Amino acid sequence: MVVGVVTRIAVPQMQEVLTRARATEIRASFGVVEEAATRLSLENQPWPADAEAGVVPPELRDALPDGFSFDRQRYQLDWENWALPQGMPGNPSVRSLIGISVTTSDRSLGLALLDVIPLNAKFSLGETYTFIFATE
Repeated sequence: MVVGVVTRIAVPQMQEVLTRARATEIRASFGVVEEAATRLSLENQPWPADAEAGVVPPELRDALPDGFSFDRQRYQLDWENWALPQGMPGNPSVRSLIGISVTTSDRSLGLALLDVIPLNAKFSLGETYTFIFATE
């Protein structure tokens, strides 16, 4: 009986620790992608075009570490470059939003991501968690 009680307490806590560790790993991946894209932008190259989930934008391939993948075991990264021809509502000078999304069926991982990624512009829709880090 004691083993059963300890197991009921320990297993959920261990799962939470593993989920937070995976969210931290994803945050590190975001940092790598954000740094590579920002470096391109600072070199006066345009932000990479929008790409499908799991696909590294061609413009980023050489700027990322060898073997860096957007298609991971429990999630996919998705580069976002949304054109806003009319500008942002309330701020027409903002013509595009630049960000990264994560698609995962693991809701607890998605919620952990919302906690560990400190960006203000973040939102979720279904199994996709999006983080906007730049505007143009």
